Amino acid sequence: MATDFKSIPIIDVAPLLAKCDDPKMVQDPGVREVVKQLDQACSQAGFFYAIYWWILEGHILMLISGYALDMNKGHGIPETMVKEVRNITHKFFDLPYEEKLKIKMTPAAGYRGYQRIGENITKGVPDMHEAIDVGVTNSYFIFYHFIYIALLLQGASGTF
Repeated sequence: MATDFKSIPIIDVAPLLAKCDDPKMVQDPGVREVVKQLDQACSQAGFFYAIYWWILEGHILMLISGYALDMNKGHGIPETMVKEVRNITHKFFDLPYEEKLKIKMTPAAGYRGYQRIGENITKGVPDMHEAIDVGVTNSYFIFYHFIYIALLLQGASGTF
C-alpha cells in the first residue's frame, strides 16, 4: 500500500528524454536517477507528475503530465515477497552492463534472458527499456538463470 505523503512527487524527465535515442542510455547517471525517482513515486505515492521543459522560438514551454499507478493492490501476493522481488530486481539492474549481458536473450535460450535498451523492436522502432524476459516454457532455464542472477548479485554486493 502506498505510504502517506505530503505532496505529489514532481519528476524532471529531461535527462531521460535527452538520452532516449542512445542505446547506452541505461548507463547514464541522470537517466538512472530519473528511473529511481519514478520507481519511488510509484511505490510510495502511487502518483507522480512528469515535468519536461524546452525552449521554442525564445519561449519556455513546459509539459506536465500526471500518472497514477498502484501496483500494491488486488494481486494477492504477500508484501514481503513483493519487496524481496523488487530488491532482487533493483540489484540486478544496478549491475554493470557487462554482467547483465552474461544472461542475454538468445534464440537458444528460447528468447529468454536480459534484453538491453533498444533490442526490442515495436512497429519498426526500438523500445526504450531494458528487461529480463522469463516464461514458463522451460522451467529448467528459468531456475538456472534465476540462480545465476542470485550468484551475480551475491558477488556484486557480498550478500544476497
